[in-house]
Amino acid sequence: MVQHIYFSNQGARLLGAYHQPEADTTVCPIGVIMLHGWAGYRIGAHQMFTKLGRMAEAAGFHCLRFDFRGRGDSEGNAEDATLSTMISDTVAAVDWMVAHTGLHRIALVGDCSGAEVAIGACTLRPQIDSMVLWSAPTVGADRTESDRAKKWYIIRQYMRKLFSPTTWAKLVRGRLRFGMIKRALLSGGKGAGEQGALEDEAIDWVGRFLSFPGQVQFIYGENDPTARDCIAYYKSLSKHAGRPFYSHVVAGANHAFYSVKWEEEVMAVTRDWLIGQCTKVETEVHAASNR
Repeated sequence: MVQHIYFSNQGARLLGAYHQPEADTTVCPIGVIMLHGWAGYRIGAHQMFTKLGRMAEAAGFHCLRFDFRGRGDSEGNAEDATLSTMISDTVAAVDWMVAHTGLHRIALVGDCSGAEVAIGACTLRPQIDSMVLWSAPTVGADRTESDRAKKWYIIRQYMRKLFSPTTWAKLVRGRLRFGMIKRALLSGGKGAGEQGALEDEAIDWVGRFLSFPGQVQFIYGENDPTARDCIAYYKSLSKHAGRPFYSHVVAGANHAFYSVKWEEEVMAVTRDWLIGQCTKVETEVHAASNR
């Protein structure tokens, strides 16, 4: 069952879609909160969060996917958004989930910038004990090379589109969005807030990742231009943290998993990994009760 809910943060009302398992479903002891990317909203890129919400609900998870302030149907101005405001919204979402479900373990599922937000929030509430991060950029690191690789990837994509009949048909009909194309090429695909706010720079991103006591599953597309560097970076950090490094690479996929086959794989891996975390929780509870 899905219902719209509202919660407040810093004077703004945020809208969420709450998936509640049916009464006859065995409920998993972990709540799932989904964090969309910079330019998205609660449905996720090509509705992947909506689909994952339904899939996870059927598997017994309480799920919440919501609009950050200034996005979708939540109050606030998009121009005022930063990763720090998104982190604050995430903490408010965790508080709502704990208060309304009685669950005391929360998993964050973040996509791209939403993955950064998950890392920024992961130590701010003790209930957060696992994360699934899709196409997570490196945090607390020099991104010069990865930003350059992403920018050239975008340029190559537009060059391919230049020779596409569909592109020329849009040009004739006056449907090409030149402003959007210009911004994408100049910014390397980053939104205005993604360029970096002073309050975001003050966050100890690496420290939060290293001190997070839970488990993390990374998922990347094989053809994401930043995937190789990101995987190497987080593998090194995970080793330093003494934490197992879980990663899955979707063969042939791009950064946003724009294919039914790719998105189905991402969602299945996410669901199955979360079910595995639930199994661990149940094993720990059973062991504790037998002591």
